Amino acid sequence: MNPATDMTTCVSYYPAGAAEDTLALAGALTEIRTHQVGNRALALVLPALARLSQERRWLAWIAPPDIPAGPLLAAAGVDLSRVLVVHPRACADGLRAVEQALRAGTCGAVLAWLTRADDETLHRLRSAAEDGHSWGVMFHTV
Repeated sequence: MNPATDMTTCVSYYPAGAAEDTLALAGALTEIRTHQVGNRALALVLPALARLSQERRWLAWIAPPDIPAGPLLAAAGVDLSRVLVVHPRACADGLRAVEQALRAGTCGAVLAWLTRADDETLHRLRSAAEDGHSWGVMFHTV
């Protein structure tokens, strides 16, 4: 754990055949595990979100702990008109929303704050990200 950031782990799964000279976010799933909820972990992905929002694809936020801070996102270069926030009623609804958003092909990135994500679920989400050429970012508080 890095005491300066309170991050424990950041794990990325990239699709087979991803080019090594690019970030290859399309079709990837990234897990960010942190000790606290908040914008610190979000700062890790803001530059990529800004780039993806300029491509006119949606940035879907599923079950965020807070409403995304417009001024923070705008200052990072995120096009606020491309941000879509989803507040599911139950965890199962959230997982379904993440999978559908990843698979749809209309989202450049799908950010999710969900409590459950076993190996089978993560495999399904990776597959959905590949199918939809979307970047999935799963935030977990440990």
